[in-house]
Amino acid sequence: MKMQKKSKMMVIGMIGILLVASVLMAGCTEDDGVNEVTVTGSSTNLPIAQMCAEEFNSEHDNIRVSVSGGGSGYGISAIIEGTADIGMSSRDIRQSERDQIPDLVEYTIGIDGLAIIVSKPVYNAGITGLTTQQVIDIYSGQTNNWNEIGGPDEDIYVVERAETSGTYGSFMDMMGLEETAAHSTQLENSDVRRTVTTSDYAIGYVGMAYTGGDAPAVSLDGVEPTVANVQAGHYSLQRNLYFYLNGEPTGAVKEYVDFVMSSRGQEIVAEVGFIPAH
Repeated sequence: MKMQKKSKMMVIGMIGILLVASVLMAGCTEDDGVNEVTVTGSSTNLPIAQMCAEEFNSEHDNIRVSVSGGGSGYGISAIIEGTADIGMSSRDIRQSERDQIPDLVEYTIGIDGLAIIVSKPVYNAGITGLTTQQVIDIYSGQTNNWNEIGGPDEDIYVVERAETSGTYGSFMDMMGLEETAAHSTQLENSDVRRTVTTSDYAIGYVGMAYTGGDAPAVSLDGVEPTVANVQAGHYSLQRNLYFYLNGEPTGAVKEYVDFVMSSRGQEIVAEVGFIPAH
């Protein structure tokens, strides 16, 4: 009986601790008046949303914006399921997804060029530009060795994006591909960049902001993937970057969206390597 009584007292004590903890946690979100805004989805949009959130949070004591990645498909699913306030996407929303969001609201927060990157040894060997058809042939498996297009006598290591990625959807649509002969599938832009830079003979595609250094971007049909060329409409691989919401934003969510769309927010879009929407 004493042991049973002692066990009950321990359980009651633990419940008490949990109740106190829950009260303290509630005080961090409600009692102190802090409103949470959750943003998730496209890894391409991630630098924009994160930098905007950092500056926005520093100016608002009563609002906390949290940002995470996971891919465009994940961001749109989060809006459908109601687990996030804002879903980020680097591709157009599909009709099947649109049908599940009765009060869809779309914001174009920036514009991006989709860049083709190759491993540094390939670039240094002379592959500084490709045609659209050459890229299609590589990703469809019709071209398998760099020497077939004037490069080194080495097999091409094809790096692909995960199907949940908006960059994957945009690339497949622009190239008219239904499937690819990929050797490696990566979720995030940073993962593709790392895979290409740590290989000697790889090719991949990323948002324009992820190029440079050990991940040189090649020209496409003689046009470099630069801000100026995208703005002028000369570079063919470009897409809009979106915020998707289920309903018109209000309160803290509206304040954050308004900041991203403001002149300062659009300056941040340019600072992280993308093109402002306006």
